[in-house]
Amino acid sequence: MTTFEAIPISQVSKGSAYITSGDGTAIPLDAEELRRAFDAIVHGGGTDLITTGEAAQILGVSPKTVARILDSGEIPFTRYGAKGNRMVSRAQVVAYRDKSKAHGRQALEEMREAASQGGLDDVDYTAYLSRFN
Repeated sequence: MTTFEAIPISQVSKGSAYITSGDGTAIPLDAEELRRAFDAIVHGGGTDLITTGEAAQILGVSPKTVARILDSGEIPFTRYGAKGNRMVSRAQVVAYRDKSKAHGRQALEEMREAASQGGLDDVDYTAYLSRFN
C-alpha cells in the first residue's frame, strides 16, 4: 500500500517533479516515482484508479462494505491526500465482482444439486406459502 501526501503547490521546490491534484495541492515525486508515472502514461499503465464510492456502485454494495472488502485485503488500494482517501483499480474491482458472481452461481448450483439429491425439489410448497397470503 502506497501513501501519497499532498502539499500546497507553493511549497514545491522549483524544478521538482510533482502531480497536481487540481485543488491547489501537489504530490511531489522522487526520480523513481516520476519514472513510473511517465511509464504509466506512455505505455498505458492500465491503472484506472477510482474512488471507493465508484467501486461501491460497480459492486452494487455500500461504501462501508467496500471499506470492509479493502480492509480484508481482497482488493488492493492506494491512499492519497492529506485525508488518506483510498483509490482502487477499476480492473481489480471488476475482477472481484466477476469472481464473486461466479462464486455465487456455483454455490446456488450446489444448493440446487443438494435439494435434488434430498428430494426437496419435488416438495409442494403451496400449503406453506398460503399461510403468508
